[in-house]
Amino acid sequence: MATTDKYDRQLRLWGAKGQRALGNTQVVLVGASAAGTETLKNLVLPGIGSFVVVDEGVVSRQDASSNFFLPAIGIERAKAATQFLQELNPDVEGSFLVVPKIADVTDWKRKIFEKVGSRRVLVIASDLEPSAIEALSDVCAKEAVPLLVVHSYGLLGVVRMQLSGRVALLDPKPSNAHPDLRLASSFPRLNTLFESIDLETLERHQHGHVPYPIILLHALREWRKSHEGKSPSTYSEKQEFQQLIKGMRRDENEINFDEAVQNAYLAYTEQVVEIPQDLDLCSTLGKLYQGLQTFMIQTEGRPPLNGSIPDMTSSTDWYVQLQGIYKEQAEEDLQAMKLLCPDVLEDDIASFCANVFVVQQIETRTLVEEFRHSPSEEIVDDLKMSLLDPYEVPEHTPVLWYLGLRACQVFFQKHNRYPGTTDQWEADVALLRDDCWNSVAQHYELGEEDLVQKHSLDICHELSRCGNAEIHNVASVVGGVASQEAVKIITSQYIPLDNTFVFNGIAAVAAVYKL
Repeated sequence: MATTDKYDRQLRLWGAKGQRALGNTQVVLVGASAAGTETLKNLVLPGIGSFVVVDEGVVSRQDASSNFFLPAIGIERAKAATQFLQELNPDVEGSFLVVPKIADVTDWKRKIFEKVGSRRVLVIASDLEPSAIEALSDVCAKEAVPLLVVHSYGLLGVVRMQLSGRVALLDPKPSNAHPDLRLASSFPRLNTLFESIDLETLERHQHGHVPYPIILLHALREWRKSHEGKSPSTYSEKQEFQQLIKGMRRDENEINFDEAVQNAYLAYTEQVVEIPQDLDLCSTLGKLYQGLQTFMIQTEGRPPLNGSIPDMTSSTDWYVQLQGIYKEQAEEDLQAMKLLCPDVLEDDIASFCANVFVVQQIETRTLVEEFRHSPSEEIVDDLKMSLLDPYEVPEHTPVLWYLGLRACQVFFQKHNRYPGTTDQWEADVALLRDDCWNSVAQHYELGEEDLVQKHSLDICHELSRCGNAEIHNVASVVGGVASQEAVKIITSQYIPLDNTFVFNGIAAVAAVYKL
């Protein structure tokens, strides 16, 4: 598979390791609806290893009018979807499986999981009836396979991720991560470059192109000279430190000094690694943290370096030198960690070292647990908090529509159809609210909430009017959201853990969108 030209732009997003993870993943799409095929399309294009489409039906007139991947009426949906998705990327292996009934997962699951080999698996359940979702949820939980449930319902969409038990995300890609520059403690390679740059003797052009980490190191040395070797700690001292940096500039147009002022906190603060206390020392994450503890003892408390530096105003020569210094130190740290973690995969060690401050441990409830068991007190509190902070238009608050869609699923379980799918759809409004909405609201302990009571009729009216219709442009947006969540899980190098960790499986992991 080409990974240096065809996938060049996406490599900039998730790197070579992320691309390898995609190429080592088989996606199983269960249900060839528009939302499902759109989700799979967005995974085939960037180069997953293979996919399998599982479906039980043939293309109907409604399918052909709402799904670009199912144009011909009467042919098997799984076969048609596979044919058109395969054309998008010849590097990806595609196959299909026509089953008598999707809900009878035990009858066909072996045909899927036996062919996986060494590849990781992600299952996508698309617009399935509740009994099929529960059966698939149970199987995926037992097989330790992540499950992504998508549903496009009229003008609404829901995306719900069920992870395989407790997992660690070694590469969570946080959007607000701080640069790992280690200026407060520094290290020999960085000190050598710092000592070679004398701000006082530089020409004007050079002075305006000194990388801001070097400026901060000079400012920190000057500060410590007059403060008994201590770094700024109080608010007033930090303000004074910024003034010190401003006083070092020669010209108001020196952007590098503006960057130094903006990032002054990096000179006197460094991130701290939090080591969990309840780790299974036989698990991969337990071994990584054991190795980390030994590493930090050897380096006097310094964890492995990330190795990357942000963009900054700098001469090319100094930036390249600075970049090389951080990469060399990070590689040295990585090799030391490999020696301390001989039983862990090299990619896992590399991801752990690069993200040592932001490694996450999460666990979601299974769909079966969510549907059949009462939520924890923590989940109920989070749901109630979301209702206390509604959207500007209150009835657009996502949790209300999630309750509505769950009510539609309960309606299906009772009547074997979705509300609004008959000519007398108005009659389903009261039935949906009184018979289903109220029970779902009570299940999540939200029945007494004002927002839930006030907007129940309007939401049930809208959902009944939709009649579970699928609109392709809405399904396309749902597929875009779902595929983003899938890529995050695939490229984050999730690894199973053994101990339990309570996590809000509805409000935080389930992404609920009103489109």
